[in-house]
Amino acid sequence: MKKIFYVRLAAFVATSSLFLASCASTNSVGVNSKKTEANIVDWSNRNLDAEAKPEWLKKLVCGNSDLFKNEFGVEKSAIVKYGIAGAKTRDASIAASRVNYNAMRAEELKTKVVSEAASTLDNEGYTEATSNAATLAKVDLSGHQLVTQFWQKIESYDKESDETTTEFICYSVYKISKEDWVKTLKGFLAQVIPALPDSQAQVKMAQTIQSLYDDTAKEKEVSQQVALAQFKAQEEDARAKQAQAAAQVAQANSAATVAQAKQASNNVDWMSALSTATNILF
Repeated sequence: MKKIFYVRLAAFVATSSLFLASCASTNSVGVNSKKTEANIVDWSNRNLDAEAKPEWLKKLVCGNSDLFKNEFGVEKSAIVKYGIAGAKTRDASIAASRVNYNAMRAEELKTKVVSEAASTLDNEGYTEATSNAATLAKVDLSGHQLVTQFWQKIESYDKESDETTTEFICYSVYKISKEDWVKTLKGFLAQVIPALPDSQAQVKMAQTIQSLYDDTAKEKEVSQQVALAQFKAQEEDARAKQAQAAAQVAQANSAATVAQAKQASNNVDWMSALSTATNILF
């Protein structure tokens, strides 16, 4: 009989410390808290004896794609990134995870570009201009190739309400050549740089391309505990930004504020799915 791990998430505290305890389960894989018990009851290729929680997926969400590359025959030089989504049906989660891949890349690039602007330009007005332009910028996904999609069916039992709900989580995993990722970065920067009113500032931002590449292409693996804490913190931050963006739209209904509100809402969707999924995965 296949050994499937049952993981209990005890608590998430302000210091981002997590305490994990595990035990065996013969029928499903899940996470158990004081209020809710969640189990993986079905998953991709289960009929072919695929694991409910493949090791390559655990490593991937922690920032290491080596096992994934070996499993799927992806060249070592490729950059690997993924999208994730939760939905009520399997097909909806599969489709949404591909849509969210775009949203995740947009947030990733915006965060890095704004960070570079803040440290490189040291000008609040320029940083704000960069942030607004990055919010409106589109991400060119040319050369981003879908390698696989992995879904899980999750049943959650609320002990207080005595209700059971079902959700599907899907990961869409892509590979990108270094050359195509550089094109993605350059295309994004090309939409942001013109928003800066100073030519010297524009040149400085253009010169950050190597730093942006290093930050977004080079993998930095973290432990499962750290990954869980990071994803939970990201979800909470996204919800706070969603409320802030909605307030800004109410005050000034501009193209930038509306775009920020939409992006904030999209981020809550995939960050919430990622937080939920990794609680089950680990």
